[in-house]
Amino acid sequence: MASLSTGVPYALTNAYTGTVKFLAIPSDSGAPQMVASSDAALPASAQWFLTATDVDPFYYLHTVATGEGKALDVINDNGTSSVRLHLVGTGRFTGQYWRFDPWSASGGEYRLSNNFTGPDRHLDVYSDTLEPHLASGDYSGQHWTL
Repeated sequence: MASLSTGVPYALTNAYTGTVKFLAIPSDSGAPQMVASSDAALPASAQWFLTATDVDPFYYLHTVATGEGKALDVINDNGTSSVRLHLVGTGRFTGQYWRFDPWSASGGEYRLSNNFTGPDRHLDVYSDTLEPHLASGDYSGQHWTL
């Protein structure tokens, strides 16, 4: 399990999109997207911070723009096989409980999974639309850098 700091803003990028696209919630729809930013300072919708849950080693994922009142969650439309995500009111929902596990002992890249869909479904992006979703396997879109 990774040693992470709560309350510190992180920019989330992955190995597939590189360091030019960031995980963000850019609109009121609550749908996560990968957005480009050429600004020296990332928008608050692309800055994420963690807060502790009541289950170790899981964290809530919030954006600076929305604060602790909203967290990244799994849309439960297919039980534990669900893949879609959204930002909703923070609560004691297992789809909002995220863990960060290093892909290798060398560190640097993490796989993000949640307590609802389990450790084998990781945060990923579709190769064509770059829409964030959950997927099994070991693909470059699942290798996240903070």
